[in-house]
Amino acid sequence: MLEILHAIGPNSWVSGGDPVARREAMQELFFDYPVCPEETDEDWPEDRELYSEMVVVDGARLVGTAMLVVDPEREDRPARIWGMGVLPEYRTDFVVRTLEEALINAGYLDPAYAFIEATDGMLVPNPYSDMPGLMRGDGPRAA
Repeated sequence: MLEILHAIGPNSWVSGGDPVARREAMQELFFDYPVCPEETDEDWPEDRELYSEMVVVDGARLVGTAMLVVDPEREDRPARIWGMGVLPEYRTDFVVRTLEEALINAGYLDPAYAFIEATDGMLVPNPYSDMPGLMRGDGPRAA
């Protein structure tokens, strides 16, 4: 059964085993099976902010990993899903979208960022944004 787990924090997947080996496995997954291959050539900028990082496991097997980051120098779309790697036999729209959604919900992204760029380039509304109509609980009002 597939599970999405936090990769950072005291009770995370990484801290639940050998942290160095698990981090290396996550990096190998990203570099060997990237969803966005062009990202493997990017350096990690000093001002990049990590909001959430998660893994997908199938039992004890690591099958996916990704992060929600903000790159302030990318003025057009600073918030994005980055560093996603998923084994080919698990790379379905469902797995990718569910991982993206979990990252966004877990990230509690700054409300100033109205949208997050998904791995396919689509802009996903930030559920914590202070833009009218995008905030949690905003919706049709009863008369």
